[in-house]
Amino acid sequence: MGEIRLAVAGVGNCCSSLVQGIQYYRNGGADGLLHDEVGGYGVSDVKFVAAFDVDARKVGLDLSEAIFSEPNKVSHIVEMPKLDVEVQMGSLLDDLVSDSEGVVVVSDASPVDVVGALREARADILVNLVSGSALESSKFYAEAAEDAGCGFINATPSPVVHEAGVADRFAGSGLPLVGDDLLDQIGATVVHIGLLEFLHGRGIHIDESYQLDVGGGAESVNTLWKTRELKRKIKTTAVSGAVPYEFPLVSGSTDYVDFLGNSRDSFFWFKGRYFGGAPFTMDAKLSTVDAHNAGAILLDVIRGVKLAKDRGQGGALQPLCAYGFKRPPERLPLIEAYKLFKEFVKA
Repeated sequence: MGEIRLAVAGVGNCCSSLVQGIQYYRNGGADGLLHDEVGGYGVSDVKFVAAFDVDARKVGLDLSEAIFSEPNKVSHIVEMPKLDVEVQMGSLLDDLVSDSEGVVVVSDASPVDVVGALREARADILVNLVSGSALESSKFYAEAAEDAGCGFINATPSPVVHEAGVADRFAGSGLPLVGDDLLDQIGATVVHIGLLEFLHGRGIHIDESYQLDVGGGAESVNTLWKTRELKRKIKTTAVSGAVPYEFPLVSGSTDYVDFLGNSRDSFFWFKGRYFGGAPFTMDAKLSTVDAHNAGAILLDVIRGVKLAKDRGQGGALQPLCAYGFKRPPERLPLIEAYKLFKEFVKA
């Protein structure tokens, strides 16, 4: 099937996990993938060709080195060979709201011509992994991808696919567009949705439920202090669609704990009634390494987007959006979304 020439915007924890994960499977690792192949493309077909960031500790480094630079907190899971992909200075279009975040040390390098860099690298796809609070930067990278003839994956909560006219422009250009806000492999949102769908399917009436997160990575910083309302709205909307009636529901981050590193603890609570009106409550806790949650779904979506690009399919792709994202154009139950994805990659 050939290679998938991938560019990344944002060399943070999720990027580190993705880069290391691809090398891990190249080295013969076997655990954790959802699909060895998607539409004939294997993991080893993904080749990094360009990378952009704004942090002085990453700009100018080879991507294989930059993924381990501060403030990244993802552990080394594999020895990385040099990738011969220099991290280039992207565009910083959003304010750094609080110096106390201590997350970004802005490089004094001049921003590169992102469109030109993507064209020179002959990138097939640009994956947006910038900070969840970088709303304007996310829009900028989407426009750059379209201008450069790339498919675009928005893994952030920024409303790119939902932005008026963006999907139409990508459709007119014959370029695939997917997003918004990546749905993790075993993250809090997908587990919450799955439990609610299971309980509803067993005839349980849900009276109240919440899911709250505590984490230590940069994602938790931004979610708590800069995009809390946006992120909570997306997560709550995604979860509420699991049950066909309204009930009191809260879903989102509650605190940042530095010493948790790139780990996250998620707490779930359910209250409801079953046969004869008998009451029940359920508490659950999920502990994960945050960045690695992105890898498996993102690899499936990357390969699905390349397949769509090969076919000349443009615009917002519902089978990929519903399968891999918290805020697709139309949300589907998990099983239906998975089935739609499988049909899409086989077509």
